[in-house]
Amino acid sequence: MRRLIPFLKSSEQAPREASEGGVVRRRTRPGLKAILRGSLGIGICAMIAVGYVERERILDDIITASADSGLRLETIEVKGRAHTPKSVILAASELTLGEPMLTISLPALHERLSTIGWIDEVAVERRMPSTIRIILTERVPMALLQTEAGHRVIDRTGTVISGADPSTFGHLTVVAGTSAAPNAGPILNILQTEPELFADVWAVTYQSERRWDVHLRNGIRVRLPETDPRTAWSKLAIIDHSKQITNRDLAVIDMRVPDQMIVEPNIPVRGQGRNT
Repeated sequence: MRRLIPFLKSSEQAPREASEGGVVRRRTRPGLKAILRGSLGIGICAMIAVGYVERERILDDIITASADSGLRLETIEVKGRAHTPKSVILAASELTLGEPMLTISLPALHERLSTIGWIDEVAVERRMPSTIRIILTERVPMALLQTEAGHRVIDRTGTVISGADPSTFGHLTVVAGTSAAPNAGPILNILQTEPELFADVWAVTYQSERRWDVHLRNGIRVRLPETDPRTAWSKLAIIDHSKQITNRDLAVIDMRVPDQMIVEPNIPVRGQGRNT
């Protein structure tokens, strides 16, 4: 008999290619949505690029117009300066008289000024039409730190003040010893509570990172206790006021034992004197 082969219906799909493993896959083409989505993305990127260029051009025009109308730097005011040289401030600021006010970045200016060794805190203000104001809080010299490279000026936190000339601050107390700088503030505050006795102090040394020895100008070493050095220093001031003990020929006044004061006389080496 003749076999009848039916015609394919119009609704039937064309044969699909078989991939490896016998799995039949449909060959696809990019859809209209994908094409539109890609075109839209390209268009947006182009608009952003054009918008950025246009924005920069507009900003340049605004700055130029503002400068032409008088918004240019004419005055630099500095408040709170005592030790910082003017030349150092101007060099660090990188400000130029005549530059447009709107081009000056205050955060960048603040960052540059903060690198100056003398400056502890700084505030900057833009005062239209033509003034930049710089308000400084300088570090306060507290002592001279003894190092292998010589003396360095430090503030109350023990921070070395770069740019400070130690020879200018020879009246300050010398501090020495491992970790002496960050710990010097409290002991110097204690010593200053007895002004008459403190006037004879020229140096303090940090012993074993635990306690302090105080060196008087006449060569006497006062050994303070690790615990409650304030009370020991006050007792010495009371005794010295009545007995003038620091004017005696002593090498050491030991205050480390509570309620006691142990003194060691100065015994010069024969032929050398007391300066040995």
